[in-house]
Amino acid sequence: MCSDEFGPLARAESQVLGQSALPLIPIPHPLAGNDRELVESKANAIADEVASVLIDSVEELGARYENRFLSLTERRLDGGLVCVDEVCTLEPAMMDT
Repeated sequence: MCSDEFGPLARAESQVLGQSALPLIPIPHPLAGNDRELVESKANAIADEVASVLIDSVEELGARYENRFLSLTERRLDGGLVCVDEVCTLEPAMMDT
């Protein structure tokens, strides 16, 4: 798991260390300074993906994750979406209330 802001750096580091298919799961940045409810919301948004990383085969994980974070992280402020390559997650802190 890594903050979406640091995903490209985490991927570069994993490649340098010979772990190019390391499962990096983005969580909306920042976590520091978030209240408990927002942290819980962010954690719930990625819980299923974290669980699948723990049980899927190495081959499945490699195919799914080795290309993640190869392009720069793009924030789409409209609608509260955080997009990383082909994956978008909801950023509750950016939504209209």
